[in-house]
Amino acid sequence: MKEKIVIIGAGGHGKVVADAITAQGKYELLGFIDASIPVGKVIVNDFKVIQTQADFYLLKDQVDTFIVAVGSNIIREKLVIMAEAVLKPATVIHPSALIGSDVTIGVGSVVLANTVINSSSKIGRNTIVNTGSIIDHDCIIGNNIHLSIGTLVGSNSEIKDGYTSRIGEAIDSFSTVNKN
Repeated sequence: MKEKIVIIGAGGHGKVVADAITAQGKYELLGFIDASIPVGKVIVNDFKVIQTQADFYLLKDQVDTFIVAVGSNIIREKLVIMAEAVLKPATVIHPSALIGSDVTIGVGSVVLANTVINSSSKIGRNTIVNTGSIIDHDCIIGNNIHLSIGTLVGSNSEIKDGYTSRIGEAIDSFSTVNKN
């Protein structure tokens, strides 16, 4: 039996994460939790907002796991801390992502469609590797990071906690990137 999952955040990023969950086939998606979108509103593919963020704890007996689908690193980190008190975080990896050998991906992270993560790279907790990003070998990607669509990370690079890349940003090999 598949673990039951909810997505915290019912905006555009939440739709993309719902597609990744459905494609991954590992979880049974029950719906969304959101702070401002009303309960019952359909978000994508008949998946609805099933609970308000304030009443999230009421789902603890019906749901096994969660993923946060919010682009802001600060807000996403706060939501993960709140939700971990009730449920365990999931890791969502779209099946079109190419993941090399010896790659580690932290809990709560999302790896979206057509990304490449090459061998011996490490992805931290609660990190978004967005659509079409490429991370070369031996990189360290910290916690609570958002690598935006099409980000390129050269070999042996390190990206520190809390960083958000620009769309299509290229980070040279052997670079260290700090929080912006």
